[in-house]
Amino acid sequence: MVRSRKPLPLRKGDVIAIFAPAGPVDGKKLSRGVARLASAGYVPEISGGVLREEGYLAGDDAHRAAQTTWALSLPEARAAMAARGGYGASRILPHIDWRKIARRPRLVIGYSDVTAILAYLSTRLRIPSLHGPMAAADLARKPDGAALAAFSRLAAGAVSPREPWGFPCDRLRGGAAEGILAGGCLSVLTALLGTPFEPDFRGVLLFLEDVSEPCYRIDRMLTQWIQSGRLRRISGIVAGKMSPKAGETEEDIRNVFAEAGRRL
Repeated sequence: MVRSRKPLPLRKGDVIAIFAPAGPVDGKKLSRGVARLASAGYVPEISGGVLREEGYLAGDDAHRAAQTTWALSLPEARAAMAARGGYGASRILPHIDWRKIARRPRLVIGYSDVTAILAYLSTRLRIPSLHGPMAAADLARKPDGAALAAFSRLAAGAVSPREPWGFPCDRLRGGAAEGILAGGCLSVLTALLGTPFEPDFRGVLLFLEDVSEPCYRIDRMLTQWIQSGRLRRISGIVAGKMSPKAGETEEDIRNVFAEAGRRL
């Protein structure tokens, strides 16, 4: 894989552009999240029309694409943070001005549906992104000082590659692997397969997460990855939190991944 182009680290006092590329944004939640960013020492700058709503989208495709291009190219911003996920980010991929964005890389932060944007940045433009808190989602909930502190350390580049992994994990298949960490929401990434915006995961450690997906759907998505040959050239898979559907357990999901590993 080509070496990534690292954005400048994020420091206190830096501007963070807030944009809505997917679902509609709750104004009260956004205000709480923006206040938390400000209290942490950052300077949030909110895109125009961020509260626009058209059904399950934060405005039409042109509006959301314009917001995204603005946030990811604003000269004074050192980072761009999505307000929330939901649905709609993949629809605007053809309408984003990627050339303009590539001229001045900055850290882009989000997860869930925003995976569509983050994966293109990290694997096609080689601009690292951060799967982290969103302004009108995580940051709007009950304060979690540890999470915000972890985000600040990651964004500032203060985490060493040699720092031990701080979360418990189970190895489902033996061996050792290394590579650039890339990935995101399993269902979003699966929907990008075969499109012009399919991420290039050659040589990466592919991390996957999702929420409330039943085991049979996870199985079906993993089967698509296996049968399409997309997993042949990755270094390894890291499965994160999957939040099991009602009536299923994390052990059920673990078994789905273990069985998929045996088919590789």
